Amino acid sequence: MGYPIQRIPTPAQDPQRRSADRARLLERVAIGLAHEGKNPLHNMVLHLQLMAEKLSSAEKLGGLPVEKHLTALRDGIGRVDGLLRCFGEFAAPEHLPPDLAAAARRAIQLFAYEARRASVQVSFQGPEALLVKSTSALLGDLVAHCLVAGIEYARDRGRLDATLETRGPVVTLDLRADGGLGSRDHAVPHVEAARRLAHEAECELSIETPAAGGARLSLTFLHPR
Repeated sequence: MGYPIQRIPTPAQDPQRRSADRARLLERVAIGLAHEGKNPLHNMVLHLQLMAEKLSSAEKLGGLPVEKHLTALRDGIGRVDGLLRCFGEFAAPEHLPPDLAAAARRAIQLFAYEARRASVQVSFQGPEALLVKSTSALLGDLVAHCLVAGIEYARDRGRLDATLETRGPVVTLDLRADGGLGSRDHAVPHVEAARRLAHEAECELSIETPAAGGARLSLTFLHPR
């Protein structure tokens, strides 16, 4: 049996606590950004070196077989550009639309290093875009805290499956953490941060933590009017 938490009481607003919660996320995002950006940059440097060697001996080769290196460079540039764009949106979300699908994909991309380091496989199913009634400045942080909590609950060879779907008048994002050894102690700070954010973000948050391990975090929003 799980221990669902429904209709969590509204916590007192505390700007300092909110800033601390956001700083906790930004610290982990910055670490992941440094690692995720480093790999494609190193790969681009390698292919530039290989291109330079081939270009220098082009006459002997009778041509310029560099297309695969150009493809690798384009892919690497695209990855770094995507990471930086996500980071910019996460750092300053005030002018973004309250798109729950975009917030989920952004969090998964930014915390990919966290998931890999924790040996957790993350999957996402849902539409490309899905607006909800919420506050853009808080929506991304709420989703990110729940995602990181799910990663911690599935730590050490577990899975985190995120599913976004419409259910009548509401939109629900379900995060199911299964398998692995888990780390409740590391998950709790993010769960508590999500609870504090849920009411202000106009979200009904429920959490189940079965005795057998894992967790289910569900975020429910109304459709925008």
